[in-house]
Amino acid sequence: MITFGFITIHPNQENTYITEIARHSDSNTIVYRFIPTAIDPATEKVHGEKFNHESGVWETAVFDIPMYLYDRCFYGDDPLSIRSQPIMNWLKNRPYSTFIGLGLPNKWEIYNVLRSDEELAAYTPKTIKASSVPKIINKLIKDKKLLLKPKNGSQGKGIIGLMVTKGKVEALTHKNQKLITKSFLSKSEFSKWLDQLLSSRDYMCQQLLPLQDVDNHPFDIRILLQKNENGEWIEQGRGIRRGLKDHLISNINAGAEVLKYDDWVNALPVQQQALLTDGITTIINKVPKLLEREFLNLFELGIDIGFGIDGGVWILDINSKPGRKVILHSKEGKADELYKAPLQYSAYLEKQSLVKGVD
Repeated sequence: MITFGFITIHPNQENTYITEIARHSDSNTIVYRFIPTAIDPATEKVHGEKFNHESGVWETAVFDIPMYLYDRCFYGDDPLSIRSQPIMNWLKNRPYSTFIGLGLPNKWEIYNVLRSDEELAAYTPKTIKASSVPKIINKLIKDKKLLLKPKNGSQGKGIIGLMVTKGKVEALTHKNQKLITKSFLSKSEFSKWLDQLLSSRDYMCQQLLPLQDVDNHPFDIRILLQKNENGEWIEQGRGIRRGLKDHLISNINAGAEVLKYDDWVNALPVQQQALLTDGITTIINKVPKLLEREFLNLFELGIDIGFGIDGGVWILDINSKPGRKVILHSKEGKADELYKAPLQYSAYLEKQSLVKGVD
């Protein structure tokens, strides 16, 4: 019997996803869900919920820490996140815990690994640490347009665009699917604002790439990679995220729509199709193996790829806790396969552990 645990920061987070996973489990698997703070440190018992196959509902339960764990924790600045992170670190270092994927470090570490590979470096936008106000101002004067990205962040949150235009600096951010523009008429005013920003969190800085379509909508290509029942990396699907007009990001939570990849790519000139296909093939063949070699074991990756108006192919972001909306919306009949994937990979890990036990 395999026990499978789904972990989130807040109760009932990603409820639809974990419920569908549980419904797709077989009689040899018991599926639980819980939050990190529900673990009793003295007994290591968990107060959470167990899925009842007969009734199809979740029931309150107390249980041992499951054999296989699926980390879907997204951390914020709230008290529960702050309390949960050290518990998750302990859990990942616990000898008897097996996570189906251990996740990735911050974006700066990922960037340096990608740049160290000769082929992938060509697809990785040159990035620097936003370590000081003068450094960013000098780069802005040179490049005219910059993008600031939080070193730790996801879903496009915290991204800021900086532009020099008509003798002033504009800072563009997003909030509740709205584009917010703040203008600075003097260098001192902008410097003060930038100093406060860089003091609040760690940022990375890169040139703002031309990644809009002909109607000035930002867009990117989301590719979902997962390991299958044989422990091999496979592509589960890809789709286009098309953001709101004149915005910086194309994340779903920022109002982006989903387009089918095949329909979109077939509208491109043949030469551009070839360049894009060649770049994507290199990226998806090399990235998973490189990241696992440099960091820790992974189960899935969401790779966001930009395609510039100049034909440039760029790795924009890599997420070890990706969503599935893009794939579910753009590839029909994929739902069952996506919901079974974490369970099938857990079964593979169980087989591997039994083989090692026999050896």
